Amino acid sequence: MKKLSSLLVLMLLFSVCLNGSILAQDEEEEYEKDFLETAVFFGGSMPLGGLTDWTVVNDRGSYQLGAELGFNFGFEVGYFLTADMVLGFNFTASQYTIDPDVPNEADLPAIESRHHRLFSPSLYLKYYFWGESNLVPYIKGHAGIDVVKFTTRVYDQNEGGDEYRELSYDPGLAFGVGGGLFYYTHDYGGLFLEVNYHHGLTSDVESDYGTAGPYAFGEAATALDVHAGIKVFFGSD
Repeated sequence: MKKLSSLLVLMLLFSVCLNGSILAQDEEEEYEKDFLETAVFFGGSMPLGGLTDWTVVNDRGSYQLGAELGFNFGFEVGYFLTADMVLGFNFTASQYTIDPDVPNEADLPAIESRHHRLFSPSLYLKYYFWGESNLVPYIKGHAGIDVVKFTTRVYDQNEGGDEYRELSYDPGLAFGVGGGLFYYTHDYGGLFLEVNYHHGLTSDVESDYGTAGPYAFGEAATALDVHAGIKVFFGSD
């Protein structure tokens, strides 16, 4: 009887230890289920503030070359610091059409064939609100740099006159906040839609193009971005 009781106690202890080990393993697998996220996206970008009536001022006049609604695309790669929080890298390229207001209509063909562009590499921190649903909300913040490449009226020393050129300006610091919704379409990823407010400290950046420079950009690169894309998780069991 004592041997049977001892055997039952040992079996009970073994069962408890085994169950505890399985639960710990399940929790670890749950935590490590997704350790890396990758995404590609395409969307729209609405310039705000001074970008909408951006004006080039030089010794030969003032030329308004405001940015209009455009599109963007990019990618991101992130690492799960915890089960909810991701630290990652994002690269977004945006392109805008131009709404010109120039005194000489002969300039219009040269302007209409060009664009304004904005390149924005950044680091982001994202927090997911996981639940029982396949639809997962999240919030996001980012910080990085903006490289503006805007069509500017510049002096061409070779031609001896002005021309419109997509001029690259010095980088400026940038940051923003946003949020979105992710929808699981399978165990390893799905679709997402997010909105971000982006603000670039580009008012003082310049370009040293040619001998007539430097050209000052003069405005903050502020925009409201919408991204829609595909996200894939790596590390799932």
